[in-house]
Amino acid sequence: MLENLTKISVEALKLASRQGADQVEVFTAYTRTRNIYVENSVPHLSTNNISIGIGLKCAIGKRVGFTASTVFSKKDIERVVEECISITKVSPEDPNFESLPDPRKPSGTVKNVYDEDLIETEESKLLKAADKIVKTAEKGGKVKVLNGLMRLGEFTFHITNSLGVDQDHKGTLVFLHFSAKASENGRVGEGVEKAYSTTLKNIDFEKFGKELRRKTLTALKAEPYKGKEEMPVIIVPVELQGLFDSTVAFAISGEHANKRRSPWKGRLNEKVASESLTIVDDGRMPGGILSALIDDEGVPTETKTVIERGVLKNFIYDTYNAYIADTESTGNGYRRLTRTVEEIFTRPVSCTVSNVEIKSGNKSLEDMVSEIDKGCLVEKFAAPSADPFTGTFGLEVRCATLIENGSLGKPIRHALLSGNFYEAIKNILMIGKEQELIENMKLPPIAFEKLELIGQ
Repeated sequence: MLENLTKISVEALKLASRQGADQVEVFTAYTRTRNIYVENSVPHLSTNNISIGIGLKCAIGKRVGFTASTVFSKKDIERVVEECISITKVSPEDPNFESLPDPRKPSGTVKNVYDEDLIETEESKLLKAADKIVKTAEKGGKVKVLNGLMRLGEFTFHITNSLGVDQDHKGTLVFLHFSAKASENGRVGEGVEKAYSTTLKNIDFEKFGKELRRKTLTALKAEPYKGKEEMPVIIVPVELQGLFDSTVAFAISGEHANKRRSPWKGRLNEKVASESLTIVDDGRMPGGILSALIDDEGVPTETKTVIERGVLKNFIYDTYNAYIADTESTGNGYRRLTRTVEEIFTRPVSCTVSNVEIKSGNKSLEDMVSEIDKGCLVEKFAAPSADPFTGTFGLEVRCATLIENGSLGKPIRHALLSGNFYEAIKNILMIGKEQELIENMKLPPIAFEKLELIGQ
């Protein structure tokens, strides 16, 4: 397959150069996706999608254009090149465009990003795994699995440009998302469980089903919260991901620093968080969803500390934003997503984090709970995110448990958790030791001081 992608790239590069492009970047990708769906407790294989596509970027002086398409024949390549050249010629000049990446040879290795057995796993085995989740979640009654998705993806991409970049990568991806419902005496509770991996071998389907059941029954027992109080709050990894992605990942982006949108612009080597917080952006994390020797524009990836013991150490850059900042790309130009490999060729590169790891502490979740006299453990928000510019948030709590005298008390819902996430990371009470991979972030549970819980 790589040979076919290379042929497409060479042809597109040659045609675009002949038609007047000063610089050309060609991203070609082969993807295959298998989706196993669950509807009303019944698993079935629904789709098996295969595609080959091209994303083409051309520059004529400081005019830059991009277009993309699936590829079935040489005529498709010719059409894409003609479209891209036409778009480029009528695009306004970009005064910040300097150049595509120069070739830099990557060294080292990246582990556990491709499972050659994954995509050929027998249909019967996949259906059996999905059924095991359903049976485990529904064992004992009350809980009904409404829907579920098990997505298996395989991809190979080739990136080349007219300056000499010529790199490739292949990987696999697994994404699970199941939801369940429980009813009793007119009450209803809903639970959701997710999993992310590069292989099925890392996923315990029975444990997944048990956790889905536990969350659903906890939501069933939850009572509306009344009152308003400032308290310590523990947030579990699956809900932390959205908060960190919408704030910290935004703030360390070189693009947002260049545009003066980052609240941390000009604050390198200053304290921006608690001393207990260390965050690493690792483009080569073993088993990382976005791990590779190169990013999606062919620049070698790095492992870099962005926050060390609360101090801002680095911003991240793709090539375009690195030129603006008069620095080098850190290998943070990405097209790939974390839940699917389909149509990765349709997107131009953006400056974003690779794999993020928040270094763990030394306390189990049980230990963290035991050290809080009065607080809350949040397991489900309606939509976990905060304002990237200010950090403020007001999140609907779908499922949480009050902490009383170091023990978990009654489950609650219909509450609002209010605060500012940029301030919250300055007021970290504890960091747990058990990490979970949530999309492209490896996170432990974190306890924050002084967040406000507002009830009905």
